[in-house]
Amino acid sequence: MRHRARALPRLFRASAISIAAAGLASPGQAQRAGENAVTAAGDAFGTSVGNERVGIYNPFQVRGFSPVQAGNVRIQGLYFDLQADLSSRVIAGATTRVGITAQGYPFPAPTGIADFAIRTPGKEPVLSTVLTYGPYGSVTAEADAQLPITDQLSVSGGVAVGHQEQHTGGDDRVIDMALIPRWTPTPDVEIMPFFSYYKIEGREAQPIYFTAGSFLPPEIERRRYFGPSWAGGELSAMNTGLLATMRTGSWTLRSGVFHSLLDLDRSFLELDLNTSGAGVADRFIAADGDRRFGSTSGEVRATRAFIEGPRLHQLHFALRARNQKRRYGGGSLLPLGRLAIDAKSEVPEPAFQVGPQTRDEVRQMTLGAGYEGRWRDVGELSFGIQKTDYRKTVLTPAGPLPSSRARPWLVNAAASVHASKNLSFYAGYSRGLEESPIAPTVARNRDEAPPAILTEQKDAGLRLILPANMRLVTGLFDVRKPYFGLDNSLFFGRLGEVTHRGAEFSLTGSPVKGLTAVVGTILLDAEVSGVAVEQGLVGKRPIGHFVRYTNGALDWSVPFAKGLSVDYSYESTSSRVADRLNTYVIPPRAIHSIGSRYRFKIGKAPATLRAQLSNISNTYGWSNVGEGFAYNQPRRVSLSFSADW
Repeated sequence: MRHRARALPRLFRASAISIAAAGLASPGQAQRAGENAVTAAGDAFGTSVGNERVGIYNPFQVRGFSPVQAGNVRIQGLYFDLQADLSSRVIAGATTRVGITAQGYPFPAPTGIADFAIRTPGKEPVLSTVLTYGPYGSVTAEADAQLPITDQLSVSGGVAVGHQEQHTGGDDRVIDMALIPRWTPTPDVEIMPFFSYYKIEGREAQPIYFTAGSFLPPEIERRRYFGPSWAGGELSAMNTGLLATMRTGSWTLRSGVFHSLLDLDRSFLELDLNTSGAGVADRFIAADGDRRFGSTSGEVRATRAFIEGPRLHQLHFALRARNQKRRYGGGSLLPLGRLAIDAKSEVPEPAFQVGPQTRDEVRQMTLGAGYEGRWRDVGELSFGIQKTDYRKTVLTPAGPLPSSRARPWLVNAAASVHASKNLSFYAGYSRGLEESPIAPTVARNRDEAPPAILTEQKDAGLRLILPANMRLVTGLFDVRKPYFGLDNSLFFGRLGEVTHRGAEFSLTGSPVKGLTAVVGTILLDAEVSGVAVEQGLVGKRPIGHFVRYTNGALDWSVPFAKGLSVDYSYESTSSRVADRLNTYVIPPRAIHSIGSRYRFKIGKAPATLRAQLSNISNTYGWSNVGEGFAYNQPRRVSLSFSADW
């Protein structure tokens, strides 16, 4: 295939290599001084690079749902069951794939896909260092290196240590490390294991406020911690894996095996219940210990690509599997008394003991076959079918629950048509089996995960190349899922069905030399239906529903000051539904931020000084946390220095 691809036009050569053999990642991703999410973004649907993020979506929020919660996470295109957050030591960035950006992506799923990219070791020795001060006085030191051992073997890795100040007033200590060898014994074979680990100590209990009526909590001073000094949690997380790619003739074989583990040795959360308009609440510390969430998962995929004149065909055959095990529960609630929510509460630390816990296990295996076709200057066509076998067992302190079993057929299909050189239309359909949401801390059945759910998505739209190097992508979508929430007795379960219909817009490009723009908007119409709505247990709109969300960013390289650029970002959301009965809302909010970069060299080493001022106007606002609320981050400043030695 490699020799045949050389004769193809550039478009087909890129398709044949980057899609059918996406595992052979490009080198040079260890460098940190050049990281810039705005200039790296191909659309406004969600891109993260290093410590920066831009776009209307992220791995935890796509079209009003969470790809991570749904299990739609990939590492370089391969299935991964994420239980612990991926460290930036091992991950170079992430891309959210929805709509036309998911075209040409094998086995797309409803709720979008969060695709993470590994920091692939390169062929040049580089030591990248990043020193960051802020926000709120945090101090972090990072070092990432790549080192070629031989022509076939290279290694990258890194370590970071930091003291982080939280916007809720607490602080914690972090250590973060990773190691990534890469072996390419031949040009057509790549083997890349990775290991990452981080530990957080001393993170104080975050407060969540639940009001006694149809009103928001009163504003209080942010950046102050009012809970007991001993309520500091400890957690550790580990992600390991092995990625392998082999090409032979017209076949490409890719595989990935991963293990994700989160250990919560101690964790605390402050629950302020029945908060009055005057800011007085029944305050509790929710204490948990010895919780563990782990999963071994992976995918093996064989792809055959062949050329027929101006057409490229690809056949995919995939096997995905996971074995997820969780241990949770056994926590306790410590009453602090009925106090003002901004009054310091210092009570003696009790002798916490972990009570009886619940254990559950999920075993899932999926076989799939798919087709992709690309016809130069005409369009694209893809479809796939999967058969999945899902089983979940739960052992509670009171005994085992009935096993949950599902064996559905899952299908997907998409097509795009190139109406002209600058205009393409697309449409798609996908059906998926996803994990249901986990019961929140305030629920009577806290941490419990109901059985898996079937989901469905339809979308369509267009991509238009505009004058002045601008690109517009716009689409319509319809996503349907079962709806979960708290009932009147605070039991978390299925309350009906939810439909998210809406439109999304992405405008990106460089309208003038040196200026990069990334602007996106989502318009959303979310509606709940079912018996719970008919009985008045929940309203027609889900908690947290917004009509509009906008995220935009500009990056301008100052022409009269070499190496200097300035940037501006804007985030705006309409009012959001505050409670399950839809009796009141969180007001709309807009956040403005500015920043600058100065790029220079220390000898031959590229270096960057970065300054950011976020939430310039110090806007105060609330976010939904289930039926509760948490306040947003106040004004903050951060400074960083990065260099590639």
